[in-house]
Amino acid sequence: MLSSELIVCDTSFVGATLPAARYAERTADWSSETRARLDEAVLAVSVISVAEVRAGLLRRRLGARRVERIEQHLATFARLPLDEETLDAWARLRAASLDGGWNVGENDLWIAATARTREVAVAACDRDFARIDDSALEVIYLPATSSSPPAS
Repeated sequence: MLSSELIVCDTSFVGATLPAARYAERTADWSSETRARLDEAVLAVSVISVAEVRAGLLRRRLGARRVERIEQHLATFARLPLDEETLDAWARLRAASLDGGWNVGENDLWIAATARTREVAVAACDRDFARIDDSALEVIYLPATSSSPPAS
């Protein structure tokens, strides 16, 4: 049995793929090849994305039904924990970010470190990962239309 590709999804991807009437509009610019790749992959999130989504839910003070729908969507992603290798990778990325002036948020560095240690791609709907100077990190940029809701 062939195993599927694992892709680490940024919080922006989680928000852009929330099931809703406008889902097709939000993802209309994604190529058919990329859609097929995502459909065949095991989509995962770092525990950092789980925390970001939950913080966003608390700040937005949404109703219980909407929170439950978002939590159900979040549960469709495999969860990737932090481990020693990821901690070390984050430390290296953080130091390089500070030294190189990348201006990348710490949470994005955690997500990048999670993907980097597993040697898999990151799927993101924002350009934050483009500032990370790491040629070994594959970033699948998926532009979301302006109707995309904020992820957090």
